[in-house]
Amino acid sequence: MAKSKYEYVKEFETDDRLLRNVYILVRIDGKGFHKFSAAHQFHKPNDVLALSLMNHAARCVMHELDDILLAFGESDEYSFLFRRSTDLYERRQAKIVSTVVSLFTSAYVYYWRDYFPDKNRPLYPPIFDGRAILYPSEAEVKDYFAWRQADTHINNLYNTSFWALVENGGLTPKAAENRLSGTDSKAKNEMLFTEFNTNYSKLPAIFRKGSVLLRESVPKDQDKNAIIPILPETLPGSTSATAVPQLTPGQTSSGPQLSTVTEPSSSSSSESTSEVMANSTTESSSSVASSTLSIAEDQGKLKNEEKRSRQDYEAQDREDVREGTKDDASADVTTDKADEPGVTIARMKKGVIIDNIDIIGEKFWTGRGAYILAPEKTKKKSRSK
Repeated sequence: MAKSKYEYVKEFETDDRLLRNVYILVRIDGKGFHKFSAAHQFHKPNDVLALSLMNHAARCVMHELDDILLAFGESDEYSFLFRRSTDLYERRQAKIVSTVVSLFTSAYVYYWRDYFPDKNRPLYPPIFDGRAILYPSEAEVKDYFAWRQADTHINNLYNTSFWALVENGGLTPKAAENRLSGTDSKAKNEMLFTEFNTNYSKLPAIFRKGSVLLRESVPKDQDKNAIIPILPETLPGSTSATAVPQLTPGQTSSGPQLSTVTEPSSSSSSESTSEVMANSTTESSSSVASSTLSIAEDQGKLKNEEKRSRQDYEAQDREDVREGTKDDASADVTTDKADEPGVTIARMKKGVIIDNIDIIGEKFWTGRGAYILAPEKTKKKSRSK
């Protein structure tokens, strides 16, 4: 910045650098999204396309900012955990929060038409606010995410019960609210099962558990910049996310005919998706649940097959190295079952994985999320002679 007599005004800026050696967590939240969802006719109690658009925007943030290790989203909010040693923007709070919020909001609008092609663009600009929270240790970080996922379950169970009473039970919103007043989770589950034949535990995990974004290995032939959902597929595809399979003729976005996915996928063309959404908006949630139930058993088998395939390849790779038979060309060769769904391709690279898993308790933090809170390597400073 050029020197001038006016430069003194910089002295009025506040030094908002965040404390070092603590975890920075940024949470964004939609402002007035009750009105926004009503104006855009989001399906109640959950709109899988709206949730997936949120996930896509969050993935854009996580891809842009490498220091984000973990993200969790539910409804109209998302939480982003930065590595403890991050020096992004010299840890200036305003810069970090404004970057996350602005990038998330712009991505939400930018990819809107991929998920809602019949709506062209939002009727008015969506608004997200943000805040930064500091946590001193791993214990608080774990409890934070446990709190947010527990909140997801509580809110979704209430909303599922509420809208079942309104849409299928014939009650007014006020009457449904009075009916649920004072009830616990057991009573709500019993009501859903006995009165509406709905097993809450069998609803899609994206509704009950929220969405978790992790940094994990993805197949080499897939673009790590694209959304990489787990296999089997759990999210509807964006027309710009090439790594996500598109619907073939005869399939619908509500998902009942899909055999290898647990959630609906978007149409490969705007026209077909528009027609599907117009014809099956009120049935999408039940269809998704039906599809999820039909492949629940297969999901575990595919994951086990993927794990065994990866272990077999790594063992063979080590054997080739010992024998001196491995060459550069063999590095690009996939496993024998690479063409089958759910099988890991040989060479991997890091990408952002979207999953719907439990992060309450130690199982996650000692398993797939072990790297998130692992001690970071510190560079040794060379002593000057």
